[in-house]
Amino acid sequence: MILHERKHNDIDIIELSGRFIMADTPEVRIRLTSLIKGGGGKLIIDLEKVTFIDSSACAVLISAFKNMQIKSGHLVLVTSPVVQSLIELTRLHTIFEISPNLASALDALESK
Repeated sequence: MILHERKHNDIDIIELSGRFIMADTPEVRIRLTSLIKGGGGKLIIDLEKVTFIDSSACAVLISAFKNMQIKSGHLVLVTSPVVQSLIELTRLHTIFEISPNLASALDALESK
C-alpha cells in the first residue's frame, strides 16, 4: 500500500493506493489520528486507487469516522469499485459520506 498526505485549502487529504490490509492498518491509523487531531476538521480519505480492502482496514475507516464525529468534523470517502462494493455489503454506506471522485469530495467539503 502507498500512502500520501496533502492539503487543499483547509481540507486534509489522505490518498491510499494498492492493497489496504491488516499489515497496513497501524501506519494508516497513526497517520489518520494525527491528521484528525491536528487538522481543521475536514478530511478526505481517497481510496479510488485501492485494489483490495479487508475488514481490518474497514475498522480503521470506522475509527476515523468516530474520531471526526467527536471533533464535530466532516469526513468524506472517495471509493474505488472494489471498496464501494465492500462498503455497501457491510452497510457502511449508511454512515459514511461517499463521493465518486476527489473533485466532488472537495466540492462537498468546501461548502461546509
